[in-house]
Amino acid sequence: MPPEPAMTQQSDDPLVVNTARRYGGASAVERAAQRRERLIEAALDVFGRQGWRNSTMRLICAQARLNDRYFYEHFATLDEIFLAVHRQLSADVAARIMTQVAQQADDPILQTRAGLTAFFEYIKEDARRAQILLVDAVTTGLTNPHNLNARVSQYADLLRGRFSARYPKLSIPLDVELVVGGFVGMVIHTATVWSQRQFDTPVDILVDHNIYAWSGLHQWLSSQGEGASLA
Repeated sequence: MPPEPAMTQQSDDPLVVNTARRYGGASAVERAAQRRERLIEAALDVFGRQGWRNSTMRLICAQARLNDRYFYEHFATLDEIFLAVHRQLSADVAARIMTQVAQQADDPILQTRAGLTAFFEYIKEDARRAQILLVDAVTTGLTNPHNLNARVSQYADLLRGRFSARYPKLSIPLDVELVVGGFVGMVIHTATVWSQRQFDTPVDILVDHNIYAWSGLHQWLSSQGEGASLA
């Protein structure tokens, strides 16, 4: 029997090689995403326990059990992965806050109390969050308040929107940015002191120590001009 004719390429197009091979049921893209998640989880633990100043890329890779080259597959610097962890925690706590606020009646004091409670409980649940969101976010200077992607807890944005809607026609000049920034700053500082004291005060008492500022502000603004709501 004569041999079968050899197969020849019928096109001048280059041969395309499929590099998206699957290992263990996962594609190359899926495996890369899994490695990134492992690095972020490891970084949360390292930053949260060691603090940013004592953390290194090598420590994070060792915690994630990944080679150094996989770190640079996703992050250029240690600061970059810190910001990724900070953004994730900020998004998590913002979602927690907004969920709790949305469940309250249209009352600014009840809504603020619910938001504060959600924030303090989130911090208390895991002390690593306090180190990253409260301590390192400030001391490193990486989470500049003007950087919308790195604002602590993103709660300022929620307050700003509600603030403008509730007091639309004030008879006095008011810098909403300063007011909201001052309120958030007070909450952050209170939470920082609280975490350094090993969360020695019950959450409801801590909320009481913060709500008075909002109560006074609400009463003052409610008396200033047409359109301000009292409830």
